[in-house]
Amino acid sequence: MANSGPNTNGSQFFITYAKQPHLNGLYTVLGKVIHGFEVLDIMEKTQTGADDRPLAEIRLNRVTIHANPLAG
Repeated sequence: MANSGPNTNGSQFFITYAKQPHLNGLYTVLGKVIHGFEVLDIMEKTQTGADDRPLAEIRLNRVTIHANPLAG
């Protein structure tokens, strides 16, 4: 969830390389990347425009959600 003030929640997701303590209490952590870091590297290196949006579309074609990834 992302928001810019009261009653502005929307579906926007952030994938970060490192902890972002300045976001604590403002956003909800939904998960953790456990493999596929090469894809994350490609996304990170994608050229962006003035508004910091990627110039080329980035689309995740498949995402696997594990209820407990440490359970195997």
